Amino acid sequence: MTMTSQIPCPDCGANVATDTTHCPACGVSQLGPEDAPQHWLGKVVDGKYEIEDVLGIGGMGMVFKARRVLVGDYVALKVLYPRFLLSPLQRRLFTDEARAAARLSHQNVVTVFDADTTEDGAAYIAMELLIGRTFKDQLKAEAPMPAARVIPVMLGVCSGLAAAHRAGIIHRDLKPDNIFLQKRPDGSERVKLVDFGIAAMLNVEAEDESERLLGTLRYMAPEQCRGDPIDTRADLYALGVVLYESLTRRRATGRTITDVVRGVVRAPNTILPPSHAVPDPLEALVLQLLAKYPDERPATALDVRAALENALVERMPSLEFESVPMPGAHSPLQDAPTAEMSQAAGEAHMPGNRGLWIGLGLAVLVGVLMGVAWTLLGE
Repeated sequence: MTMTSQIPCPDCGANVATDTTHCPACGVSQLGPEDAPQHWLGKVVDGKYEIEDVLGIGGMGMVFKARRVLVGDYVALKVLYPRFLLSPLQRRLFTDEARAAARLSHQNVVTVFDADTTEDGAAYIAMELLIGRTFKDQLKAEAPMPAARVIPVMLGVCSGLAAAHRAGIIHRDLKPDNIFLQKRPDGSERVKLVDFGIAAMLNVEAEDESERLLGTLRYMAPEQCRGDPIDTRADLYALGVVLYESLTRRRATGRTITDVVRGVVRAPNTILPPSHAVPDPLEALVLQLLAKYPDERPATALDVRAALENALVERMPSLEFESVPMPGAHSPLQDAPTAEMSQAAGEAHMPGNRGLWIGLGLAVLVGVLMGVAWTLLGE
């Protein structure tokens, strides 16, 4: 006799066999991380999205390539595991937050087309299908990266965060995995922020600290680890962690909550060799972003962007690659020639202008002398 293992239904608590897709008591979908994503291939979700391929599997759900039945084009369809939507309040907040993200339109934020829950309890988000790689992939291959390579990416991140914050949306889970480098038709790359506001909003009814810390500890702000309320400056702390790792290939803090809350962050230039030293203003910005308390950090993402632009523009000896921006990224160095360049350009044309005036002067002088001579001969 073969025994079938059982697990409790996340919605009603009834025991459900692990090989059953829906709870026999309440009918809620039992999709979990142990389920094979291939089980979804060929399904039409909510009558609108036909799943054709698996793009990825994460701790909160799976991402598929899906065809919009009505339109015929393709989207990235993220299906969340039901255990993250245990209560009506969580489901409502998921829908509200996802719809808010759908109203956010910015070139550095992934476009969300649709978000809803199906009749059998599966929650999904339909987003633009991006081609490219994550910033995490780039860090694995290239970190520690030169400042001039990192800053253009962070400028795009700041722009995306600023747009979201203006719309009242906090990312809450900013990390290299959620920074996407979209490959554009001309071969350049554009920064896209993905997975806005999903991690924290799904756990609003948590009763203990371990549940409140849903997210990625490595990038969590100290106030979040302390259980304090968070605001947009929590995203700026996470940005500081990403910057730190990009420049040093090291963790900003240790691996525990205590490390995040109390650990001292080593200045990047105390870790890096002199040949890879970070410009002082950039190092100061990174340490400010990693401050333990929000009031000690920059106030807004736009403030961070301005500081990054200044670090890129200032011609400092340690900024070796400042004139080589990331493909597809806008570099302030390309905006206009400097005063020194303009002066040099003017001086470069001076010899030609001077020769022209000298030639004209000689011609006039010869003409005057010939006229005088002609007059004397006539007399």
